[in-house]
Amino acid sequence: MLIPTPGTHLLLPNVCIAEIIPWRRIKMLPGGPSWCMGHIDWRGRIVPVVHYASFADENAPIPTSARCLVVMNRARNPRGLAFYAFVAVGLPRMMQLLEDDLQNNNADLGVADVMQVRVGTEDAVIPSLEFIEGRLMSLPAVES
Repeated sequence: MLIPTPGTHLLLPNVCIAEIIPWRRIKMLPGGPSWCMGHIDWRGRIVPVVHYASFADENAPIPTSARCLVVMNRARNPRGLAFYAFVAVGLPRMMQLLEDDLQNNNADLGVADVMQVRVGTEDAVIPSLEFIEGRLMSLPAVES
């Protein structure tokens, strides 16, 4: 899936995505880190919302609205929250790719990036889900 987030596109396997939901109000997380916009209630669970661009730039502008939220299944860390969400400024697109379809951009990687690639005519980032999920474990507990 190619997910248009503020500042970049994320390229993720569709098996990592639990659901794509319409934008909704995000509840603030007092004292939370800059990369966590807050949380949403989803299917009876508290789900933190990740602002991916803030991992590379703590001063990245925080969107006040977007197209949708991409709820992610925990993929890499056996402990911690089962779900989290990314903000999407456009509709995510399913793409069928072969290894030859990806071209490494050889760009400087951010702390949360595994690889920067070119998919067709678009630049994208393959995020480090292990890094993100490790950071999510440091969030304070939130009651519904």
